Amino acid sequence: MVFRILGPLSVTHEDRDITPTAPKVRQVLAFLLVRRNQVVQVSEFVDELWGDNPPDSAMTTLQTYIYKLRKDVLDPSGLARLHTQSCGYLLDVDDDDIDACHFERLAQQGRLERERGDAQRASELFTEALALWRAPALLGVNAGEILSAHTTRLEENKLRVLGMRIEADMQLGRYEELISELKELVRSYPLHERFHANLMTALDRSGRRYEAFEVYRRLRELLIDELGLEPSPAVQRLHRSLLNAEPTESRPAPRPATSTERAPARTAVPAQLPPDVPDFTGREAVVRQVTAVLAAGQEHRTAPAAVSICGLTGVGKTTLALHVGHLEKARYPHGQLFADLRGSSRNPTSQLDVLAAFLRALGVPEQQIPPTVEERSSLYRTWTNGRRLLVVLDDAATASQIAPLVPATPESAVVVTSRWGLQVLPGVQVTKLDVMTTGEAVALLRAMVGPSRVNAEPEEAERIADRCGHLPLALRCVGARLAAAPTWSLRKMASLIESGPAALDQLRFAEFDVRTNYDETYYRLEPHDRSALRLLSLLPPPHFTAATAANLLGSAADTVETQLGRLVACNLLEARADEGVVRYQLHRLTRLYARERLNHEFIEPRLGTNV
Repeated sequence: MVFRILGPLSVTHEDRDITPTAPKVRQVLAFLLVRRNQVVQVSEFVDELWGDNPPDSAMTTLQTYIYKLRKDVLDPSGLARLHTQSCGYLLDVDDDDIDACHFERLAQQGRLERERGDAQRASELFTEALALWRAPALLGVNAGEILSAHTTRLEENKLRVLGMRIEADMQLGRYEELISELKELVRSYPLHERFHANLMTALDRSGRRYEAFEVYRRLRELLIDELGLEPSPAVQRLHRSLLNAEPTESRPAPRPATSTERAPARTAVPAQLPPDVPDFTGREAVVRQVTAVLAAGQEHRTAPAAVSICGLTGVGKTTLALHVGHLEKARYPHGQLFADLRGSSRNPTSQLDVLAAFLRALGVPEQQIPPTVEERSSLYRTWTNGRRLLVVLDDAATASQIAPLVPATPESAVVVTSRWGLQVLPGVQVTKLDVMTTGEAVALLRAMVGPSRVNAEPEEAERIADRCGHLPLALRCVGARLAAAPTWSLRKMASLIESGPAALDQLRFAEFDVRTNYDETYYRLEPHDRSALRLLSLLPPPHFTAATAANLLGSAADTVETQLGRLVACNLLEARADEGVVRYQLHRLTRLYARERLNHEFIEPRLGTNV
């Protein structure tokens, strides 16, 4: 399946054109494509489709457009998926299937080759990228203010790449071949000084200096008449250099730089943080706590600030880390790096891959990235030395997993999320993230399903919060279900969670799945710890002691206390001291999950194989 937006909107599947013909459906699809793999809020759709005068039926009409898009375009192939989110829609489509992504990839490769000094290869890549453009972006699509802004961005990217291709050709001495193209460009973009400067240079190098002076004269007159401005200092310097240079019929093409003469890659400014969550709710105290750690003594530290956000699965650790990252990114002008370490899964992301991605983002040429973790980490510390970077490492398993990824400069900071505390990481400040308060949980539901529905059933909203154990992942799942079923009452949803045949089945919707998140932690436990967790679900809530657990498990108290400590460390169990006695507690959903595992114990040997 191929989506084309660099010209008229086009969708093909197996060489068959399935582009929607209805203007509004085309507009919705175009909006989803320019915001691919991101949530487009319903309010943004309304603003884009109807501006300041939406009809009363805007929501229903939008749902009709979405239905037609799914039925006629997306569902036939199954290669692009349109997900309903809590507050909008997300088009999940592979970058290889969109011409704009192919364009951006070729342009980036061209930039790298230009920085390495290979003007020939850079020109070829830029030419290949520009050949993807068939006409102005999204030609024939009705565009509101938001989509028009995205279209303008695409066109500006095209002009930038065109400018880089022209300069690469000039480095190769192709001056005479460029003159006609540049004359057309200055006619099309009469205020574009870069194209005028390129034309002046090409004319001069082709022995046509007086024509170059004429180009400057016309540009200067136009700028003064239209804007009341003189040409930029760079263009004026070029004009003076032409005036002062000796006349020549033609200047030879510059000799291509050898590999030893090529300039080093330009230092890049990465901005890798995924988008902040639009409906981030509550957490004021912990946000202040984390930001205070990042800000404390930044000018006087001897090592980067390090914060570990830990907590129960689904408690919102990643959401909090990204929210803080966006709040604080102005402190780190040299960029932000992000990696999903997948530490809770059975296939963690390798340090080799993360370091390679970080080095590329920092501007290290591919051929200069060494083969081992130790060498890459050393080069990473070298490139980050003296820079203010924010590094967010999501879902870490151990301190050793993240040690090579910590930058060298003390002005930088690292935010790590983990289901474990990572207290052994030197200098780390561990922040335990608890479940939401009732007020925060209800506020999250209100943001997802709308204030009118929640305000109409406030007691049922609190009941849902309680049945979800105030866990953000569970609340988002329920909120997404309610948003997708606008006729459902909160009472009906609360009853389903409370009395359904399998409570965790009610906490699964689209990509939200509480049970799967628990699975990732559960199967990392040793078999005897899994067995202990299952049996602990038999103890009556809310609290129990190590002695009570020892009686249930039939093991010595010291052995059981060690087991309980491991379950506390991975946040499957909570512990608190009460008058000298340590009391343990299972979160409501953890208890439900452990009881499920107990009921299915007979398949445990098969599921636990090779874990």
